[in-house]
Amino acid sequence: MPESSPPSPPPSAPRGVILLTPAEFYWVTLGIWLGGIFILTLMPYLLIPRVGGPMAIAGSYFLFFLAWQPIQIVTQRTFGLKGALVRMLVFVAAAATIASYLRQALPALTSG
Repeated sequence: MPESSPPSPPPSAPRGVILLTPAEFYWVTLGIWLGGIFILTLMPYLLIPRVGGPMAIAGSYFLFFLAWQPIQIVTQRTFGLKGALVRMLVFVAAAATIASYLRQALPALTSG
């Protein structure tokens, strides 16, 4: 039985490039953004006993930005540096606001 070779990429796409449709791009962005909300909400509770309050908040933002980097690179290539920066600031501000409300509500939800 002859060995089959893996399918070759389309001739228009350079090797190693993954093509996304606009809908797939928005779903990936939404998924990372929702994951970022949970990072900003729950990570401080895990880090506060180990590093203290301010460092826990800073650490959760560091992890959020680390998780956001792959989509930020794609966004920069798609919309340019200025568009990607504005978009990132909007997403981070919205995620931080939602996470703040969830952090305040979490003790009341878990206590009773």
